[in-house]
Amino acid sequence: MVVSLQALRARVYIGLYPWLIAVVTLAAVWAGVHYGKLAPAQEQLAAVEGEWAGAKRDLAQRLEARQARKDLQRVLAMLPSPRDFARLPLAISEMARRDGVSVPALSYTLEKSSDGLATKAFLQGAVTGPYQDLRRFIYHLEAPDGLLLFIEDLSVGRSPAARAEKKDKGVTVTLRLVTYIREEGRAGPALRASLE
Repeated sequence: MVVSLQALRARVYIGLYPWLIAVVTLAAVWAGVHYGKLAPAQEQLAAVEGEWAGAKRDLAQRLEARQARKDLQRVLAMLPSPRDFARLPLAISEMARRDGVSVPALSYTLEKSSDGLATKAFLQGAVTGPYQDLRRFIYHLEAPDGLLLFIEDLSVGRSPAARAEKKDKGVTVTLRLVTYIREEGRAGPALRASLE
């Protein structure tokens, strides 16, 4: 009995057909699960994660905006009203008198802002006195006592009286102060307490 080479080959490969069918079937099942279930689930997960990140960003922005509104309300409550601003030059003159310096006159100008929340006010004038007293007066102007009063410009020179008498005790400081005036009628508690 002579078995041909082709018949022998056919018998060997016949034993591999079930394994080949099993591999092809497993590959088809894997491809079906991967492209039919897993890929859409991953896309859906990515979309949900994107929505979650967007919601977290929106929440953070809303919390920041709420905090900014609270901060703005707190700052606006500290600003003087127009009525309180009218008393501010007198309060500064009284502070200067207590500190031993003289403020003959303070002029002011107002500049409306575009947002309508506050008006920028500039106070300008010369302050004369001994250096130590001027230093104390400037310290009291800058002290955080509830007044939102900023020194924008300051120039120092000897007072005309001290120059005429050749004394070194008198110094003249020209100040330019800036504050903001709130547009509503009631004063903030911090400003009211500092003016009284």
